[in-house]
Amino acid sequence: MRPPSSPEVEATATARGGPRTSPGTAVGAVAAASVLVVVALWASNGNVAELGQGPGAALTSIGRLCGLVASDLLLLQVLAMARIPWVERALGQDTVARWHRLLGFTSITLMLAHALAVAVGYSLMDGIGLWPELWALVTTYPGVLLATAATALFVMIAVTSVRVARRSLRYESWHLLHLYAYLGAGLALPHQLWTGADFLASPAATAYWWTLYSLALASVLMFRIGRPLVRSRRHRLTVSEMTPEAPGVVSVLLTGPRLRELPVAAGQFFVLRFRTGPGWTRGHPFSLSAAPRPDALRFTFSVRGDDGPRLAALAPGTPVLIEGPFGRLVPSVRGKPGIVAIAGGMGITPLLSLLQDAVRRGDAQGPLTLLRRTSTSGPLPLAGDVEDLARDGGLRVVDLVGRRSVTGTSWLPVQLGHLSGPDALRALVPDLDACDVYVAGAAEWADAVAADVRAAGVPRSSLHVERFAW
Repeated sequence: MRPPSSPEVEATATARGGPRTSPGTAVGAVAAASVLVVVALWASNGNVAELGQGPGAALTSIGRLCGLVASDLLLLQVLAMARIPWVERALGQDTVARWHRLLGFTSITLMLAHALAVAVGYSLMDGIGLWPELWALVTTYPGVLLATAATALFVMIAVTSVRVARRSLRYESWHLLHLYAYLGAGLALPHQLWTGADFLASPAATAYWWTLYSLALASVLMFRIGRPLVRSRRHRLTVSEMTPEAPGVVSVLLTGPRLRELPVAAGQFFVLRFRTGPGWTRGHPFSLSAAPRPDALRFTFSVRGDDGPRLAALAPGTPVLIEGPFGRLVPSVRGKPGIVAIAGGMGITPLLSLLQDAVRRGDAQGPLTLLRRTSTSGPLPLAGDVEDLARDGGLRVVDLVGRRSVTGTSWLPVQLGHLSGPDALRALVPDLDACDVYVAGAAEWADAVAADVRAAGVPRSSLHVERFAW
């Protein structure tokens, strides 16, 4: 019942043997190389000499460098989050998102430093106060007013990205605010063209900056807009069934034509937009909760959030726009015969689809174990599917029920608090060495599990993690 494999899916396979470069190291190397190029172009334009020409000239030169590096990191962010398929497959969205966050705060800090250093430098050279100089820059220099508006947008995005602020925002509002980053990048371009001497200082600088801007724009148009529209039109997915799974949890079955051609694998997720009237533009990242079929895709999600009532009331026939599939939590990354799936809360959804896929294809030659972490003993989502796999597929299910332990490792329930995480894993899964380990759940919980899995001796190549975070 699984669609035929495609290069897009199979390319996610983990290389076996030999040294591997971590995704974080690869992203960091690219970012560092681009910054070095920007610094070299800045230096070749004579800016180093200005450092010895008095405090005003030195501050202005340093401010220009801060602005150039800020623009460079901003465009790298746009590229990172443009959903470029080979980037997403190689790094995974969680790695990309962490670097996006780091680059974002760094670029905005440098952007503010750029504005302050240039204003102070000009005020020293012109012999006037800082505020009159700032006013003159904003009102008389070409493109600076637009750049000021762009800076305000980026500061707003940074403030709403702080963890405390994010907790007071619903995901849909946060996501909408972040779309203004594209507007901010567009508003900053005229400033660089009209007043940024380093942008057009040499053919090499011009080529570099135009290439980076063009790549960012093309990636957004192609992968954030074009590809989702094409796939949504080709497959014309609609809601077929709505099934209650547990209190506050429902499953939606989507059907449409030519799904066999969609390069999707068990464990992946989509961003779905249900066209139900007001609010339909809100994108929701949902993981597959069943192995993909050539005629249907199933997703299971909580309807307790801000947009929950609208999602709970979805009617059969509702059209759906899709963006994806995404994610590296797929069968092809496996290198060992068995599977250990460790789920926290709704993390059961991608892991259940992976386990179903392994049983249906018959390619799990080793043990199958599901560790299911929940704080209450009430009805669990997708319990019937789990029972079917236990009965027909030989799945071993271990429920970790209860409030969180305050001793030992935090991802275990209180009754296992006397054990360290690695010891608990060895006790719960005696055949751990024969298995690949898949982990899915809230970000902090998943990171705690992953750390203990590694401490238990599982190699990095056999550990696959999806963090539910935004």
